[in-house]
Amino acid sequence: MADKAFVRCQDYQGIQFVKRLKRLDSEEKQLAEVAAYFKRFEEAERLYLDMDRRDLAVDLRMKLGDWFRVVQLVKTGGGAGDDSLLEQAWSAIGDYYADRQKWQHAVTYYQQGRNQERLAECYYMLEDYNGLEQMVHSLPDNYPLLSVNTWITEHSNPCAKFQCLIKPGCNCLHTLICHTACCNATVQSL
Repeated sequence: MADKAFVRCQDYQGIQFVKRLKRLDSEEKQLAEVAAYFKRFEEAERLYLDMDRRDLAVDLRMKLGDWFRVVQLVKTGGGAGDDSLLEQAWSAIGDYYADRQKWQHAVTYYQQGRNQERLAECYYMLEDYNGLEQMVHSLPDNYPLLSVNTWITEHSNPCAKFQCLIKPGCNCLHTLICHTACCNATVQSL
C-alpha cells in the first residue's frame, strides 16, 4: 500500500525506503525505521533499545551526528570494539568545538579521542607551544606527524618560523615552533 502511494507521488526515496523495510527481519525494526523516517528519532532509539539493539541506536545517532548521545549510549552499553567507537565520537565532539573556535574544549576531546593531528592544530590556535612540545615528545617513535607539520607550515603567519626537531633515538621528524625576532617574541626552547 505504501509503495503504491509513493509511486503515485513520484517519491523515489520513499519507494526505496519501502523496499528496504520489506527486507528487515522483524516488525520492531520496521517500526523503528518508520519512526526515524518521520524524524521521530527519540522514539526510534527507544524502540532499538527495547529490542536490545544498542548497536542500531548508536548507528542512528551516528547518522544524525549526535556524538554526545553516541558517547552516552556506548558508555552505558559496554562491549567489544567500543574503544575505537568512543575515540571516533570524542574526535567528532572535538571537531564540533573546533568548528566553533572553542579550542580549549576541543583540546579536551581530542586528547580523549587520541587525535594527535587535530590536537596539534588546537595547541597552535591557542598558541600553547608548551602543550604542543609536550605532545610532540609524548608521541611514539615513527609516528606520522608529517601532516601536522604540513598543516602548520601552510597556515603560518609570515612572522612564525617552523623548524623540525629530530627526536633522540628516532628517525622521524617532529614539529617545534619557534618565533623569530621579527615578532619580537622569545624563542621557545626545549
